[in-house]
Amino acid sequence: MARTLAQAQELTQDMLVKGVIEELIKTEEILRLLPFKGVVGSAYAYNREDEDNPPSVGWYNVGDTLVESTGQTEQITTALKILIGQADTDLFVEQTMSNINEQHALDVQMVAKAMAHEFLDVVVYGDEDSDGFDGLHVLCDDIGTANCTVNEGAGTTPAALSLAHLDEAIDMVTAGKPDVILCNKTVRRRLTQYLRTVGSYLTERDEYGNLWMVWQGIPIVASDWIVQTEAISGGDYSAKTGGTGSSIFVIKFGERDGLVGLENGGIQYETFDKLESKDAMRTRLKWYVGMALHSTKSIARIDGISDAVATS
Repeated sequence: MARTLAQAQELTQDMLVKGVIEELIKTEEILRLLPFKGVVGSAYAYNREDEDNPPSVGWYNVGDTLVESTGQTEQITTALKILIGQADTDLFVEQTMSNINEQHALDVQMVAKAMAHEFLDVVVYGDEDSDGFDGLHVLCDDIGTANCTVNEGAGTTPAALSLAHLDEAIDMVTAGKPDVILCNKTVRRRLTQYLRTVGSYLTERDEYGNLWMVWQGIPIVASDWIVQTEAISGGDYSAKTGGTGSSIFVIKFGERDGLVGLENGGIQYETFDKLESKDAMRTRLKWYVGMALHSTKSIARIDGISDAVATS
C-alpha cells in the first residue's frame, strides 16, 4: 500500500529517520503529498492500460453468440535509482561544541536537505537515461504532446498563462479528480495577481493548517524546482534552460491509476563511528527511489508560460 512520507514518519520509531523525513517534507509541499509504494527488488513492473486499444462492448439479441473483447495493456518497467549523500562529523567539534549545538545533527540535516533538492529536481526534469528516473517532462513527452500537453507559447516565444488553458489541462486528467496543480512561485504569483483583480481568489486549509490557493477545488502547490528558464521549440517544451518560460503540471496521485513514488526500504542510513584517515564519524543516507505513472490520463502539462499576468 502506498503511503506518503508524512505517514512513514509517523510509523517509524527511529529518531534519525524521523528527522531526515521531517527535513524532506518541510523542504517542499509536493514531498508531503506524493505517495510512495514499497517495491521488492530493484525494479517495478506494472501494466498500464493501452488507451488506443480498449475493450469493445455491444448490444445482443436473445440467443446471440457473445464475442470476447479484452482491452490491451502495456507492460512498463521502472528501475529504482540510488540516491546517496554522506557527511563526516569532526569528533573534536562534536565533543567540544555540544553545549552550543549538536554538530552531527546539523551535518545530517544538511545532507537530507541536499537529497530532497536533488530528488525534487529529478521529479520535474529527470531522465532515466542520464540522471535518476524519468521526471514529469519526460513522462509527458512519452505520452505524446497531443494527449497531455497544452501549449501556451508559440514558436520559441512563451506567453502568459490562460485560465482557459488551465481548465483544458485539468480536463485532460480523466483518471480521476486531480490532486494538485504544480507550478513555480513566479507563475503562481502571476495567477494570484489576476484572480485577485477579478475576485476569484479562493483558498482552503489542508490537514496541517497550511493555506493553499485553489482552482476548481484543486490545490495550487508551488515548487522551487520548476524553473523560469525553460525553452520551447515549435511551441513545445524543449529544454530546462535557454529560454524564459515555465510549465504547470496537473497531477492525480495513486498506486493504481495515478502518479506514485517508488522506494525499497524507505530512507536508510549507515554510521561509521571512527574513520581510519581522520578523527571523524561518517553518516551515509541512502534512498532507493523512483517514480511510476499508472495511467497516461493522470497527468497533464501546460508549457511555454511566461512571467506575465495570467489572462482569462
